[in-house]
Amino acid sequence: MRSDDGVGCHVAGQIREDATALMGALADDLHVVSVAQLGPELTELVGQCKRIVLINAAYGDLPGEFSVRRIEPATETTEPVRYIYDPATLAAWAGGQNGNGPEIYVLAVGASNCAVGEGLSPAVAEALPAVLEKVAELFLAA
Repeated sequence: MRSDDGVGCHVAGQIREDATALMGALADDLHVVSVAQLGPELTELVGQCKRIVLINAAYGDLPGEFSVRRIEPATETTEPVRYIYDPATLAAWAGGQNGNGPEIYVLAVGASNCAVGEGLSPAVAEALPAVLEKVAELFLAA
């Protein structure tokens, strides 16, 4: 793993550990998946969900700062099935073009260290509580 590039895995691990504290009763319905990249094997799972939050490192943003954007399904899905999807293609393949897909959000966390390693940079590590709070907010929003 490449340090800050693994922020999504770190957040997923924290959510698994603290799901009830973060999500309350919703924790029972929460499904946490940690993957290195989006691929076609996620299409069925994503299609069964109501809301998805993808957490990813963002190089070029201020380290530890984060932003959220809602993803709209790609308008064309004539692209052949391939291993790496972008979120909009994943949303379309999961039924979003027909209005049946989940709400998908990308939470991008500014990263500074992409060296090989397991730990997060201090700025990204300090941002984790706020990132977890934002993830909970997105899931709890009705």
